[in-house]
Amino acid sequence: MSFKSLFHSSSDSRHSEQCFVTTPIFYANGEPHLGHAYTGVVADILHRFNSLSGVKSHLITGTDEHGQKIANTAQANQQSPEQFVEKTSRSFRNFWPQLDINPDVFIRTTADQHKANIERVWRTLEQKGDIYLGHYSGDYCVACEQFYPERELLNGFLCPVHKQPITRVEEKTYLFQLEKYRLALLEYYQNNPGVVVPQHYQNTLIEQLASEPLEDLSISRINNQWGIKVPSNQEHTVYVWIDALFSYITAIAEKDADVSAIERTEHVIGKDILLFHAVYWPAFLLALELPLPKKLIVHGWWTIGGEKISKSNPLTTVNPSSFAQRLSTDGIRYALVRQKPLYRDGNVELEEFTGLINGDLLNNFANLVKRNHTIVVKEFSGSLTLESAGRLDSDCRTHVSEFSCDLERIVSAYHDRDLYRVTKECNALLSKLNAFFHHRAPWLIRKGQPVQESQQTCLIVCNFVRELAWLLSPIVPELCQHIITELSEQPSSHLNASGGVLKSVEVVSAKSHLRRLSC
Repeated sequence: MSFKSLFHSSSDSRHSEQCFVTTPIFYANGEPHLGHAYTGVVADILHRFNSLSGVKSHLITGTDEHGQKIANTAQANQQSPEQFVEKTSRSFRNFWPQLDINPDVFIRTTADQHKANIERVWRTLEQKGDIYLGHYSGDYCVACEQFYPERELLNGFLCPVHKQPITRVEEKTYLFQLEKYRLALLEYYQNNPGVVVPQHYQNTLIEQLASEPLEDLSISRINNQWGIKVPSNQEHTVYVWIDALFSYITAIAEKDADVSAIERTEHVIGKDILLFHAVYWPAFLLALELPLPKKLIVHGWWTIGGEKISKSNPLTTVNPSSFAQRLSTDGIRYALVRQKPLYRDGNVELEEFTGLINGDLLNNFANLVKRNHTIVVKEFSGSLTLESAGRLDSDCRTHVSEFSCDLERIVSAYHDRDLYRVTKECNALLSKLNAFFHHRAPWLIRKGQPVQESQQTCLIVCNFVRELAWLLSPIVPELCQHIITELSEQPSSHLNASGGVLKSVEVVSAKSHLRRLSC
């Protein structure tokens, strides 16, 4: 049976409209940490923006539950692997709602359907002649479940990620003919700029693929009993990364999508797993004659004292649930994407996070909303119409034109998958709105300022606050929903709405939506 038979075969437009955003299928050898939170928040923001744009979007995450490291960790905790992954997977599932993340699919690699899919993948690759039984020797990191070439090791014997000694492995293994697909991958990346975000990662991939042949890839282990057995040789287990990567397919198929859905899938990943997603994963898909994903969105690491946050390094333990309680769910979501550009590493500083939340969300956004809405409610009974405001004066027209261009830049940053730029552009527009509000001083209506002048100011601020609330809602959903509700707006695929920015507004209240945080 063809592997494509997993997918819906209908040409019904309901299936073709679906798109998917994925996190990695996280390795279930420990509790979720801040690095997982960051990946999940980025993926959820992109998923929410898709939905805001009127696209049928699905968010996929899950747990990767096989491999020697998990077996070792379970044994150290005096548990069976089954007991250990059940507990850890539950921790991940319960973790996401604390960040206001609600995945559409939570996939587990120990699920029976996924095991059946992996067996089908293996048989298909075997029938095509892409897999053969051979011998492999190399430097292996159990924590990464990955072989490293000697040139990448630290001091010749340490894992570049975990700084722990590697293990020299020599054993029989099944190998995948990776070199067979190198030129196809090279051509794909050369002809499709923007597949890997940021682009400099794609440029590096092109250089590497053009420079030398790829070694055949070891895709089975002989001494690991905790994994999916190779269908044709029960002495071997399927390499954990094949197991994990194809969980994306299992999850997509679960949503009754057609095979073209892979082309509408965006993978959000850390830079340490780029090789698996940019070389191994598309090579497997090419071998199976399946489409390639739409994008790989690659982010840097969070560090503590310069050390990457990792389950294997207790010195970098940060409890993201505690951070969310201290900063608020909206606060931690905003701070994670506002503190640094996607591709850079960033150091975890509670003081800096707090400053960003207080400065941007409280001072620049919530306080402006409170002050403007208070005037609208008190002076205009909560109602501002285009007719009552009259023709905008030249100062207002100039600012409306400028602010509208700023909105377009925010949408453009979203389409570029540059969430740091989204937050910077939003905050810059909020600063302009605050300056406009203070310059026009609509509260002076009580001291003789013409009514229409005050109405025009408040009307413009209300409308652009509404637009910003919609555009920031993927990042800070709770705050933005309060503001949108206060403006009598109904939930919708707002970016598909037609018409200009300015319209009549009804303000039902003027509440304080945020409190100041202390470190």
